[in-house]
Amino acid sequence: MSEINTVKSNGTLKLIDGKKYRGYLQADETGVAFYPKGKTEPIVQWTYPRMHRMDRIRRGGTSGEITVILKDDSRYIFDLDYGLKLYDHMDKHWADKPVMPRTRGDELHRLAELRGEKIEVPKKHLITRRHPNRSIGGDIGVYLILLIFAILMVFPLVFLIGNSLKPLNEFFRFPPPVWPSQPTTDNFSDLFVLMGQSWVPFSRYLINTVLITFVGTFGHLVIASMAAFVLAKYQFPGGRTFFAVVTTCLMFSGYVTGVPNYLIMSRLGMIDTYWALILPAFAAPIGMFLMKQFMEGLPTALIEAATIDGASTFGIFWNIVMPNVKPAWLTMIIFSVQGLWNSTATTVIYSEAKKPLVYALNQLLAGGVARTGASAAAQVVIISVPILIFILSQSRILETMASSGIKD
Repeated sequence: MSEINTVKSNGTLKLIDGKKYRGYLQADETGVAFYPKGKTEPIVQWTYPRMHRMDRIRRGGTSGEITVILKDDSRYIFDLDYGLKLYDHMDKHWADKPVMPRTRGDELHRLAELRGEKIEVPKKHLITRRHPNRSIGGDIGVYLILLIFAILMVFPLVFLIGNSLKPLNEFFRFPPPVWPSQPTTDNFSDLFVLMGQSWVPFSRYLINTVLITFVGTFGHLVIASMAAFVLAKYQFPGGRTFFAVVTTCLMFSGYVTGVPNYLIMSRLGMIDTYWALILPAFAAPIGMFLMKQFMEGLPTALIEAATIDGASTFGIFWNIVMPNVKPAWLTMIIFSVQGLWNSTATTVIYSEAKKPLVYALNQLLAGGVARTGASAAAQVVIISVPILIFILSQSRILETMASSGIKD
């Protein structure tokens, strides 16, 4: 390409089969080329007469995403540091631009401007109503009901945090105050002092819990996702029967399966080991059920198109299926973390050095009145991790699953 009037930007090229390449995009007056990192030859190159359409999604500053569709239906997506500059440069030299459709309103505005008439622009309201056909009284009623339920939902959490900040003399007031009049962090200090006095270090309990939670959640995600993909998108003898068994297992709580789990772990020689908690987490039925239901809504045409393009089964699963069911596996992670983090493991782990954090914190509850404040602080520590994980991932969980505009 010519060095005269050339625009260049580092970024990522994303292909329709899910492959990504790091490198830089370079455009001049004649065409565009993408060079992968460390290569001197472009893997994508075209001239402007080959272009059919170009779209841009601005993300702030000069960065952004550019989608280019050629006349042979080839599609390329670029995530660039200087996407706006490259877009403007290509738009300047793009000779064969498609005609943009005009609405009836656009045409009326054009004719009014030619006649010299003043065009009244509608005012933009600060608050846009989602349901303009509903009365203002109806809106107020709906928001009032939502506010009441929100208060009921958040009240236990606020009361628990307030208890952890109360001095000891405010715990026994009647009626109990929701928030302390003299907040203090002494309860958390006492908690760490008490944990530091135990013959097993506090860090050991924390490492045990983190190890069990991370390995159990990761294994549950991988095994449940792979099994759900096969059950949702492939037909084989016994598939429906197997899924019916999984659905039936959802009816049994952990208290019912505790004895069978203990017997199985005992036969395998895994009692008093971390695997006594990790292996049952791998086989939790809720994960596979949730993932299968989401994957069934994924268009089969996506998988068929990837297969025709030569993608492997694992490549389809990892690059196409998993990104499109992200709300499902994020929800599954929350359920798994909540179950493993709150497990006391007292029935299958006997060694004090292998006990999880929740077990150690629950021992404070048996310390009498003097440890009431430390017990309240321990409860806040126990619930903080599941709540934090939910807050960080709730925006993804509420997203609708992408279908790419394809219908079976």
